[in-house]
Amino acid sequence: MLSLALINHLLNQRPVAREELARHAGRRIAFTLPPVTVRGVLTEQGWLADSDGEAEAGVTVSHGAVLTALSGRDPDLTAVKLSGDTELATTVARVFGQLKWDAGEDLSRLVGDVAANRVERFVRSALGIKGEIGGRLLESWIEHLREEAPLLARKHDVAHFVADVDALRDDVERLDKRLERLADALARRAAS
Repeated sequence: MLSLALINHLLNQRPVAREELARHAGRRIAFTLPPVTVRGVLTEQGWLADSDGEAEAGVTVSHGAVLTALSGRDPDLTAVKLSGDTELATTVARVFGQLKWDAGEDLSRLVGDVAANRVERFVRSALGIKGEIGGRLLESWIEHLREEAPLLARKHDVAHFVADVDALRDDVERLDKRLERLADALARRAAS
């Protein structure tokens, strides 16, 4: 289970998050970022272990929320859907929302603290805060969402839709005025 290992790796870098999850030991959760769903049971150490049982609480995050988070902003609450035990789901959503990968910590295990610090500073200065690689990955993901799994609309498609709605609104207004004139003409005929 690569997904469980990834979540546990991120939890390993955040002991405070594990402590909070440990309070819910034995509870089964599900975390979904379509099309991937990770299910597990919380352990006494705050890890997520494999579980076949039905989740007591679920958190589903939309792709839009992930894109918003990657851009450095807080996602809209409507982009996160909670199910089951709302208290547990809220805790899981908050804790998972705070998980961030500390690449410097992982790199320090391979090359040592000093070298990892130098590499991290070099990458930040060379690529900026967001980094060219992260930007390209984000662009690729957005393109995938537009082309392969059309969850995001293209700008010209939205513009065409808006123009069609405007034209329909204008047609309806013209029809309303015609109907008013016809009603007035009928009322005058009836009065005479």
